Amino acid sequence: MRRILVTGATSGIGRALVEKLARTDEVICIGRNADALKALSQIPNVVEAVSCDLSDSVACRNLTEGRDIDVLVNNAGALPSSSGFADLPPEAINTMIDVNFRAVMHLTQGALRQMQKKGRGHIVFVGSSAGLFPHPGATVYGATKAATSLFADALRAELAEWRIRVTEVAPGRTRSDLYREAIGAGASGQLYDEYEPLEPSDVADAIAYALNVPDHVDVSRIEIMPIGQVAGGGRTIKKSEMKQTS
Repeated sequence: MRRILVTGATSGIGRALVEKLARTDEVICIGRNADALKALSQIPNVVEAVSCDLSDSVACRNLTEGRDIDVLVNNAGALPSSSGFADLPPEAINTMIDVNFRAVMHLTQGALRQMQKKGRGHIVFVGSSAGLFPHPGATVYGATKAATSLFADALRAELAEWRIRVTEVAPGRTRSDLYREAIGAGASGQLYDEYEPLEPSDVADAIAYALNVPDHVDVSRIEIMPIGQVAGGGRTIKKSEMKQTS
């Protein structure tokens, strides 16, 4: 039975992934919401539910100390503001860099050292379509995801002699709480209600697939989009605009 550490485990993709993986693997859940962590701890095979502020580099490094980790899923993400870059608060810039990129570096390094000693392991990065093509209002968020994507590619090349797999999963618009802080209570209506977004379980299924292929297979990248969103396209299609067939 593998032991899998999942960050951002208390909602959205992370929560869906924990519920799926805990059917067959032991899971360590990392998040900030105490009530949600308590609920996760009741799921069979959830061996720990740990509160951690991922913007704290020391706390990130401590997460991998003394814990046996076979798989690391870097899922946590922050988008505290959707303002244009000129108006973006400095603290929002720092939060996105700290959570979306700096925490990923520290967590990955700690887990990787364990994996190299064991001669096996799997590191997963939950990226974003925003790291693959530009999204207005997501300049810094997209930059952190693009940096993570390149980091994943470079790490995979560096680890070629090891049996350690590296996977990036880059979803498009997914129904989650990510935009709630940036947009507010109306996030659901603006982003999801008139569209047909991915569900967290869709992305969790893609991650689980990458984790469960045979040992000699490394799924390097999965891009998963709603059918109405196209990378590089100029618009996202509303359900009411989609052509219907009889």
